[in-house]
Amino acid sequence: MKTMSGIAFLCLLVSFPASGQTKFEKAVRLYDDGKIPESKALFLEAIKEDARNADAYYYLGMISIDSDYEGAIDYLEKAVELVGTEAKYHFMLGNAYGVKAQRAGIFSKLGAASDCKEQYLTAISLDPKYTDARMRLIEFYLEAPGIAGGSEEKAAAEADTIKTYDPYAGYLAKARFHQYRKEKAQEEECYLKAISTDPKKPVAYRVLWLLYMNDNNGTKAGEVFKKAVAVDSELDPYYWVGLYCMDKNDLSKARLMFEGALKRDPGNLPVYYQLGKVYLLLGTDLNRGLGYFEKFLKAPRVKNAPGPEHAYWRMGMIYEKLGKLDSARAAYRKSLELNPGLEEPKKALEKLK
Repeated sequence: MKTMSGIAFLCLLVSFPASGQTKFEKAVRLYDDGKIPESKALFLEAIKEDARNADAYYYLGMISIDSDYEGAIDYLEKAVELVGTEAKYHFMLGNAYGVKAQRAGIFSKLGAASDCKEQYLTAISLDPKYTDARMRLIEFYLEAPGIAGGSEEKAAAEADTIKTYDPYAGYLAKARFHQYRKEKAQEEECYLKAISTDPKKPVAYRVLWLLYMNDNNGTKAGEVFKKAVAVDSELDPYYWVGLYCMDKNDLSKARLMFEGALKRDPGNLPVYYQLGKVYLLLGTDLNRGLGYFEKFLKAPRVKNAPGPEHAYWRMGMIYEKLGKLDSARAAYRKSLELNPGLEEPKKALEKLK
């Protein structure tokens, strides 16, 4: 999460002129700022100017992977064709094939699954310490049927390999293996070993807390939360507990958790979005919810935060509740301007016509 000093630094960067940037560099900047439609348009212009810009195809593949996996595959195959030695290109192409395997028909699935595995293996051959690729390969081995290459033994072997160069990640990988096999005691032990290996890293606290919550062990979950709060990390426990409460529709507790996250880090941008959402769902103090969304939209974009189009959509919902229908229409239009493919604001706008 960005601290206030981090946000101030980003603002200073923005103040410098960008006139000397290429279209590709501007597109990357827009992508990093969460302005995805604008970045896509510039990436497309960049490859018109230089058809051998492999990175531009790579970014276009990442942008397209959820909405148009076939298009993503085309872009990423082009990136691999241009630079076959870049591990991240193969990794992302494997992800695109994975999406196809999930959504395609049975015969297409088998081919896509095989392609998915081969791309992950290629990424690993180019970069043996590519943990993300090995973790995705573990998921493939666990989830794919045997006829498509699935194998519990290979999944376990990958987890052991990760542990040789990154013990923390290796224990998490092994925990995923035991989770798949519904071996809770072994899963718990792996999380505890990960925490013991590096007490400052937050992920193991989160998944261990979730394990205890799903097992209705509030006492142990509370102990893990307290330990996690003491860890100075970017993954704030107040935030992820708040998300859990949102998922369970415990909105009052979610609000308290998100407010705790803001006290811990006032520069935690995603929290402003979540608090706006909480007040929208609660249906109380709606103007305060609008204020949180406005703060979210005014701050510089950060990675892993919701997109501004979602904030405008939810602001439109608040304006509707307040009876401010013109403001609601404007918010929905702004949301669709940023992402024309969003169905929710499109439907909401149709109802207001």
